Amino acid sequence: MDFNDFGENLEDSANFLIEKLKELHPWDDEWSFDISIKLVPFYREQLEMMRNSLEMNDSHLRMDDFNNLIRFSSILSKDQIKLLFMEDLSNIPLIWEGKYLKDEERVDLLIQNNGRLRKVDSNLYLFFNHEEL
Repeated sequence: MDFNDFGENLEDSANFLIEKLKELHPWDDEWSFDISIKLVPFYREQLEMMRNSLEMNDSHLRMDDFNNLIRFSSILSKDQIKLLFMEDLSNIPLIWEGKYLKDEERVDLLIQNNGRLRKVDSNLYLFFNHEEL
């Protein structure tokens, strides 16, 4: 599969992503097909933003750009999110609009305020470590 076609076919893209994650994140356990399918739209969205930004500067998306997007992203658990974003979470009030917020609700508010963090599954998050475009 050519990286420029990433996201057009969900199944092919998920398989391509699994291989890229194995190559660029060799320390991680292999991600399942079911999780990889959920990751594809988030990576595609980031690729489109990168592509648009590069085209505005008369440049084009290269394989290195695609690889760096994956290389500089992290797939994290809720506990890892709570550790990495401890300070940000501490700034979110425990009571919001008259309701006591559970941990998951506070993490959801964090995601709303952080354009580089996405919720993939109930205990799985994707964080893009690169600078926001």
